[in-house]
Amino acid sequence: MPGVQPSSASRIVGWIGWAGLDAIGRLVLLSAATVIFSRLLDPADFGVSAIILAIAAAAGLMVGAPFEDALAQRRTLRAEHLRSALGFGLVIAIVLIALSVPAGPWIARIFDAPAMALLLPVTMLSIFFSGHGDLVTARARRRQRFNVISAANLFSHVAAVPVALVAAFLGAGVWSFIILRLVQVVVRSLWMQFAVGYPLRPQLSIEHLADLRRFASFSFFDRLTDNLTYLVFNNLVALFFGLSVLGHVNMAMRLVEPARGAIVATMHNLIFPHFRRLAHGEATAAERDMPIALLAFMIAAVFAGLAALMPVLLPLVSGPGWETAIVIAMCLAWGSAFLLPARPIYTSLSADARPEFSLFSSIIGLALTSVLLIALRDSQPAAVGAARLAGDAAQALFAIFVPLRHLSWTAGERLRLLLPAWLIAFGMFLAASAVLYLLHSYNPLVALAAAIFAGVIAQVVLMALFQRWALRQLLAIVRPASENKT
Repeated sequence: MPGVQPSSASRIVGWIGWAGLDAIGRLVLLSAATVIFSRLLDPADFGVSAIILAIAAAAGLMVGAPFEDALAQRRTLRAEHLRSALGFGLVIAIVLIALSVPAGPWIARIFDAPAMALLLPVTMLSIFFSGHGDLVTARARRRQRFNVISAANLFSHVAAVPVALVAAFLGAGVWSFIILRLVQVVVRSLWMQFAVGYPLRPQLSIEHLADLRRFASFSFFDRLTDNLTYLVFNNLVALFFGLSVLGHVNMAMRLVEPARGAIVATMHNLIFPHFRRLAHGEATAAERDMPIALLAFMIAAVFAGLAALMPVLLPLVSGPGWETAIVIAMCLAWGSAFLLPARPIYTSLSADARPEFSLFSSIIGLALTSVLLIALRDSQPAAVGAARLAGDAAQALFAIFVPLRHLSWTAGERLRLLLPAWLIAFGMFLAASAVLYLLHSYNPLVALAAAIFAGVIAQVVLMALFQRWALRQLLAIVRPASENKT
């Protein structure tokens, strides 16, 4: 891809100012909270919260999330579309909250955790606000107000984390996780409403809902399947490995998922308008491919580096007694390093009104992860991480090898976009791991700092040797604007 003009890619990756602050801020806040939670709560509390929050997240998707991409990608959007989506979502929310009242005691009996009976219906109250937040986010995306979205994500966590920590210190136990979820969702919804400044009231119009039906259906099932992966994953781990192992899994996820979730949401929101414009006009292969390739180098490096640091980072954050989570966390990080660079391929297809490919990918990941968890149920806890890694890797391979004849986009072309980033990230992982191994007996903070420095140097050197064009483009993007003009 040398010689390609980076204007479009620069605009996309350059939008990551606020987005980067959002991702880093959330990671720091949630990691700090995890440090404290791990010392006040036991693994079973982490396991119980993982199940309850996964159920609430899956339920929340039925309220507003199905319509977010459908609203964002429409050429013509009327107020009735937004209001009808909100009205439909509120009806679904009321039904789901009502169902959670009898479902809570039933789930509590299955897992022999009486607190779940009340935890579930209280947590489900959050879906009123999460659905509204998704719809206002769709309008912000259409107006390319990405700074507002990132600010809402970040400051909702700034508000929620201290409240949850105070609750934990006061002895709230597992309720601290529920408080964190409720405060974060409410603050984000209200922030988005006031920042976007769009009056949104509910109504029901079958005609306008029908306009969104096809795209919203595929988007809903895609996101639902993606969240069901967490829900099924958590339940299978709890059933076959126990709540204590699920607690270790939840600890591992708390070091990987904040970065994964922030990058997925931010990347999708930022590049969706780019691919939407390309889908509605003539576009060159370079305009389509360059953002994918450049993002792949950045994202694969982040998670490969996180995997390398886990042997020291996780014990430093969690304290003693959580060693089982180390290998699981490394698998989760590597799964993200494989899957997330491939996600822009699905985003480009969704922007071209083909969200079904992302849905098929999610189904493949869910099925493979579930089958492996069942098959490995008598194995060591590390098998849980391996099952999740396999599911993520399968989705990445599907993005590469699924036939796309209507786009004249071959599997070889897609592989060449992602394989260099994965190979260089693996080289960086080896360099950082070697330094960490040599220094692990010294101060852990010194070892971490040295490993991070070694990883950055390795990434830059490897890109300079084998992917110089990409390094130049990335440096041009991060270089101050005044220098770019000279």
